[in-house]
Amino acid sequence: MHIKFTINGKLYQVTAGELPIDASLNNFIRTRAHLTGTKFMCLEGGCGVCIVNVVDTHPVTKQRITFSVNSCLFSVFSCHGMDILTVEGIGSKAAGYHPVQERLAQFNGTQCGYCSPGMVMSMYSLLEANKGSVTMEDVEKALAGNICRCTGYRPILDAFKSFAIDAPPENKLARRTLGIACSSDIEDLPRPSCIGCERECSAKGCFDETVELQFEHQDRHWFRVRTVDEIFDVLREEDVSAGTYMLVAGNTGHGVYRRSTELRVFIDVRNVEELRNYWIGSSVIVGANVTLSELIEILREAARTDRRFAYCGEMARHVEEIAHPAVRHVGTIAGNLTLKQRHPDFPSDLYVLFEAIGVEMTIASPSGAMEKLLPGQFLSFNMHRRVLLNVTLPPLDSERCVFRSYKVAARAQNASAHVNAAFLLRLCARKINVEQACLCFGGIGPKFSRASRTEQYLEGKNPFNNVMLQETLAVLNAELAGGQTEPAANASYRRQVAVGLLYRFVLHIAPRDRRVANPVVRSGGSAIERPISSGAQSFDTYPSNWPLTQALPKLEAFQQTAGELIYVNDLPSRPDELHAAFVLGMVVRRELMAIDPSAALAMPGVVAFYSAKDIPGRNDFASLKGGYNTAFPFRNVPEEILCSGKVLYHGQPVGIVVAKTFELAAEAATMVQMTYGEPDGEPILPTIDDVLAHGSTANRTLTLEPDVVGRSYNRPGSTTGTVRITGTCHFRSQAHFTLEPQTCLCIPSEDGTGMDVYSATQSTHMVQIAIAKALNMRQSSVRVIVGPVGGSFGAKLSRGAWVASACALAAYLTRRPVRMVLPFETTMQAIGKRNGGRCEYEVDVRPTDGRIVRLSNTYNEDEGVSQYETMAMLFREAFRNCYSDDSWRLRLLGTLSDSPSTTWLRSPAIAEAIATIETIMEHVAFVTGLDPLAVRLANIQPGSSMATLLPAFHEQVDFKVRKAVIDRFNETNRWKKRGIAIVPMAHPINYYGGMNAWVSIYHVDGSVAVTIGAPEIGQGINTKVAQVVAHTLGISLALIAVKPHTSVGSPNAFIEGGSISTDLVAYAARRACETLLERIRPVREDNRTAPWEAIVQTCYQRRIDLTASYNAKRTDLRGYTVWALCAVEVEVDVLTGQVQLQRVDILEDTGESMNPLLDIGQIEGAFVMALGYQLLEELRYDRGTGALTNYRTWNYKPPSGRDIPVDMRVRLLQKSSNPAGVLRSKTTGEPAYNLGITVQFALRYALASARRDAGLPIEWIELATSFTPEKVLAVTGTTIDQFVLH
Repeated sequence: MHIKFTINGKLYQVTAGELPIDASLNNFIRTRAHLTGTKFMCLEGGCGVCIVNVVDTHPVTKQRITFSVNSCLFSVFSCHGMDILTVEGIGSKAAGYHPVQERLAQFNGTQCGYCSPGMVMSMYSLLEANKGSVTMEDVEKALAGNICRCTGYRPILDAFKSFAIDAPPENKLARRTLGIACSSDIEDLPRPSCIGCERECSAKGCFDETVELQFEHQDRHWFRVRTVDEIFDVLREEDVSAGTYMLVAGNTGHGVYRRSTELRVFIDVRNVEELRNYWIGSSVIVGANVTLSELIEILREAARTDRRFAYCGEMARHVEEIAHPAVRHVGTIAGNLTLKQRHPDFPSDLYVLFEAIGVEMTIASPSGAMEKLLPGQFLSFNMHRRVLLNVTLPPLDSERCVFRSYKVAARAQNASAHVNAAFLLRLCARKINVEQACLCFGGIGPKFSRASRTEQYLEGKNPFNNVMLQETLAVLNAELAGGQTEPAANASYRRQVAVGLLYRFVLHIAPRDRRVANPVVRSGGSAIERPISSGAQSFDTYPSNWPLTQALPKLEAFQQTAGELIYVNDLPSRPDELHAAFVLGMVVRRELMAIDPSAALAMPGVVAFYSAKDIPGRNDFASLKGGYNTAFPFRNVPEEILCSGKVLYHGQPVGIVVAKTFELAAEAATMVQMTYGEPDGEPILPTIDDVLAHGSTANRTLTLEPDVVGRSYNRPGSTTGTVRITGTCHFRSQAHFTLEPQTCLCIPSEDGTGMDVYSATQSTHMVQIAIAKALNMRQSSVRVIVGPVGGSFGAKLSRGAWVASACALAAYLTRRPVRMVLPFETTMQAIGKRNGGRCEYEVDVRPTDGRIVRLSNTYNEDEGVSQYETMAMLFREAFRNCYSDDSWRLRLLGTLSDSPSTTWLRSPAIAEAIATIETIMEHVAFVTGLDPLAVRLANIQPGSSMATLLPAFHEQVDFKVRKAVIDRFNETNRWKKRGIAIVPMAHPINYYGGMNAWVSIYHVDGSVAVTIGAPEIGQGINTKVAQVVAHTLGISLALIAVKPHTSVGSPNAFIEGGSISTDLVAYAARRACETLLERIRPVREDNRTAPWEAIVQTCYQRRIDLTASYNAKRTDLRGYTVWALCAVEVEVDVLTGQVQLQRVDILEDTGESMNPLLDIGQIEGAFVMALGYQLLEELRYDRGTGALTNYRTWNYKPPSGRDIPVDMRVRLLQKSSNPAGVLRSKTTGEPAYNLGITVQFALRYALASARRDAGLPIEWIELATSFTPEKVLAVTGTTIDQFVLH
């Protein structure tokens, strides 16, 4: 027996013998249909790169419906009768691009491009499901499950919102001025012909069939059923025991809790009609297998139909906050509730809503008996061989019943709740006293969901007076504390938020009478409103220089949006190819005594296991050493490819498993057993804060560089009459969260003496040297090829060489091609992240003007377990920012901690340096009472450009006016606070190595191929180089092609990092072109009117060399400064700690931008990444084991599309030119990341107001990065006794 479905109109039939029972649709699309536009990354529905469109038949209406799904979660065996569309199926270069693909490319909505196919399919599915009629709000919500780490989302949202029926026409007008035409109207959007048709290209005809598949080698069975009776027939015939079977719908629960390996029987219930039906009458009865997306529409229909179900509108709003559309389209009511039953710690929003309303759940038994249960009873009910049939929502008196629900999460979209709550009150006829209350919470404790004691206390009482309200909240607080039976790191935060939500509810429903509730506290009655986001961009362009300085999309943009760009893991598989996976050590500082891979090797399809002893050469991937083979100061310390002795941190790779498939290698890696020596008795200290708190610095901290002492630092008597200020800056770490995993494909030569390496890396040089030394090969025998890289931000610099070395070892020893793709969880546990750190400063200041007369700062960097990549030099170069540093002293230390070696991440140490000196300026202004602007101007280096830019920027963003408005807002709002701040930045650009460019002109058609010494990682380097070449040669951009970067075409290339690569290769390309022009000049002089093609043909006939190269040296380019300023306005919810950026203004000096569109994209993306660093992203460790506890997309949350600033305005400095830059331009990749500290300063301003209202003394507030809502709330000074009405 087989299942049938189509992909892009092609019919596929799959039997049990072809794939394992847990094979995903993504696996089939990529490995069987060989369609690589659909990517994979997290494999748990948390990133969105795998999203595809599905057309299915609804079992009740029998109509074809279309929706998006996460193909990495959706089972391929659930696809029977479905028509699936991937990004290739809606448009391509050959067939013509779909308007969604076109629009995203035209609006510069791609950078690395790895997320683009998923973005396209989310938007395509939205348009298809709504027949093209969508609003801008629909668009913002539809992308909740799509993460982009590069762009900052604004151009993606702009592109897709241009399809909205409420999109302002001026947006399209503005785009046309840039040469970006919005091609098709919504009603003209093309639809693939296979959707809804009856021809063979559709699998519609078999949707109603039952299916039984027997996986004999796995002893597992898959059943597709149509009725509840058939479910019970299967359960009876298979004689299943508890925990060995599963009812399958969307399989979305696997993205939260991994499926049990004990499962033997899978029953696909998607097509059971009676489980997908609903009825609205005296009550609302909804089938248990109704999807969450369908439930939203049912609830809205019920609210419109009958006033007794008005509360359903509020429920629908809340259900829309669960996960994201691709999950809600297939995730079901029963699936969500079952997850809660099996995992009591799961913060199910649905369960909280249902318990508050008193939803009745109908459960069927094999005997035909029916049971009616309330949600609280369901949690402890034995569901073995029983089926949840439906849920019944009761009618409520809309005149006297009040219902509200709340969710407080780590970010605005697609995040599980820290705390969720639903409150239902039945009031007396006068709407004052409470007759009945139901107060339900999630996230408090696994066994707590309802505040019964508080409910009883409220009955018969009037909550709308201070005394009764305070007593009620005190009872609730005590009850919540009793419900937190298991220790949790943020238990007090969750409890305070829960109490605050009940207070918010009371404020919301309180009579609109000033005598009942003071208007000052009324703002606490609702969360911060999130309007539709918008942006504005302003820049200069010079038409006489076009295509240089022209605002153009990337050369690869259309390939990216159509899924046609080939990344490393998209390369075709070879018949004898193997897959490698790291085996991780799960202890800290214990000797690795023995490794037993026998259980893994016994698994069919597992080929080999290798450890450090199998490495023939050097067990060290840290291939560049400062002063030896590079000018950059990499320290001369080893970084082991595989642990050879003591396991230094939890998650360190100790071996490699090689198997026939990716899934098998990953599974086998968990089967390898390790034996360890005894603990060394010392505490496990995974962060620098842990080390310093414990005082264990003697053997862990060392000086990285000599102290930097200004010439006036020791001047006698300089501190007379000054004020001394001391403080600390805390910098925590951040994960790269690249959408493309760490990936490598190694193909050994037939004789075993060489190797081709396809690596997702920022440095072919590091990869080549590391492999050559590990395998005792000559460098020339290792050819490294780098195509497009799906994001890096530093992650694929030295760490790319690590993965490549491990992959190469497996290929070398097996003599077969080996592909290594690190799962997201392995990457998070094994690979280092941003350098954390701490600065302690002491400043002597003149109180009259804020002038710093002496400053001492100690920078202490968190190195992880190795000091190979210290960033002290970068901190030293950037610390002065735009100020006079004659009287400053800087100490540079590094501290070892028990976590992976920290590594490069966007503007490493530079962001911390600028944040530190700007924090000092803010601190000085606070202590002296001076305006921060005055303090900065008093300390700015004489002659600095910032002396004029800073005051002008203050005026341009209306800082004084906005600050006054904010102050008035804060005076009249107790529970919402706003803040504003401005930060100047001077980012130093220096060159530490060289890169080359080859330019080749072809004589027949005059086309030009360029090879450069750096790969395209999303920054637009290929496009800018092509623009430079076209401008220099004076030819059309269409004639230029930039080829993949290789170690043969660009040997010994410097690392790609520090935002210098585009400068280096653009300069090299320009010099190569100038060489060619000089050769061509005599021919041109003889043929002044001849076209380019004829000139080139003549050159060829005269045997003129049409190929030239140049290697840009360090001395070719002078360093320069990137100037920028940022103004940030934030709003804080003082009851929950949540923060929203209301407006951001950025002015950056890009010189004569080579491509303003790309530069603005880099600026926005860097800032939003820094926003995540400041407010959302936090690495959490188990201090007992040293394990990173949030290593999944389920619990590590970078910004989403609704976390970005509501209003984001970016302006490139006008009439700017950079004499030191390539063609008068400046770089943009990293500098804007430094501006993220402005968020912290604006937040401090808002928190100061909250603390004043809380009665706390006026004092300097020390904040930090990773300042999540929990930390924000802790600083507000809010206590429960402040929750009053007047």
